Amino acid sequence: MKILVTGGAGCIGSDLAQRLLLQGHSVTVVDDLSSGKLEHIAPLLPNPRFRFIEADLVDPGTTQSAMPGIDFVHHLAANPDVKYSPGDPTDKDLRQNILVTYNVLEAMRLAGVKPLAFSSTSAVYGIAERLPIPETDPMLPISLYGATKMGCEGLISAFQNLFGMRCWIFRFANIVGPKVRKRGRTVISDFIHRLQQDSGKLLILGNGKQAKSYLTAAECVDAMLFAIERAAGDLHVFNLGCDDSLTVDRIAELVIEAMGLPGVKLEYTGTEGGWPGDVPRFKLDVTRINRLGWKAKMTSEQAVNTAIEALVPLCRP
Repeated sequence: MKILVTGGAGCIGSDLAQRLLLQGHSVTVVDDLSSGKLEHIAPLLPNPRFRFIEADLVDPGTTQSAMPGIDFVHHLAANPDVKYSPGDPTDKDLRQNILVTYNVLEAMRLAGVKPLAFSSTSAVYGIAERLPIPETDPMLPISLYGATKMGCEGLISAFQNLFGMRCWIFRFANIVGPKVRKRGRTVISDFIHRLQQDSGKLLILGNGKQAKSYLTAAECVDAMLFAIERAAGDLHVFNLGCDDSLTVDRIAELVIEAMGLPGVKLEYTGTEGGWPGDVPRFKLDVTRINRLGWKAKMTSEQAVNTAIEALVPLCRP
């Protein structure tokens, strides 16, 4: 097949593009490199079945020009920054998530492309009344990121129904891996950078009791491809993660141990969440994907520890 991967220079998208090439597909990646990196796809560039387009999908013309001849779309392009800080523009998620998703769907409609896999997030649930959270629970997001991802899911559902598309929506747990090393992107990279600046103390946003589910980027790609191959029907929603969670305090312990830093003093901001819009605790109900036949091989702690072991050497100054 000829497959389009939006956001394919990102941490998950580049792993996905590589896997699709190994399966024998032709892959076109569109990415504006605002958060994705050319180094992530550099090993793929010599492959004659790989094409890279550096472009901003906010422009509908860009999206439409990339679509002719495509058989399948993996849509991962989005604003990856969950956090909102005072002074940030409030329309960034609107443009990069909802508008870009509309442009992708409309380009697919015009070109007659039917299948779409969309990367959503556990942030659509907000603060859930029960844990673990099944896919059928209400979505009441508390962040602009989560709200716009929920809006994207609504657009996909409508386009699927109106135009006979076939769609898979994947709500990710927190994804970790050696490519996710930008400061502010994950708690792991944040801790490593802070300890590099001051090895005697570590500031933890929140109270350290926040507990979330984690999944490696490699296992995330495994799960997506598995569900696409096996899930029958026209519209599918899957939680992707493992069946446990991990506290921020435990992640701090693992990072400190991996960096070989004795006697680090832990300091806390004391809030329940790490930042405005942060969901303090979540654990996804992954029964649906498990029943299909896929189950994460790693626990949250194993996934995080694998990422830490890879990231500590990469993040050294």
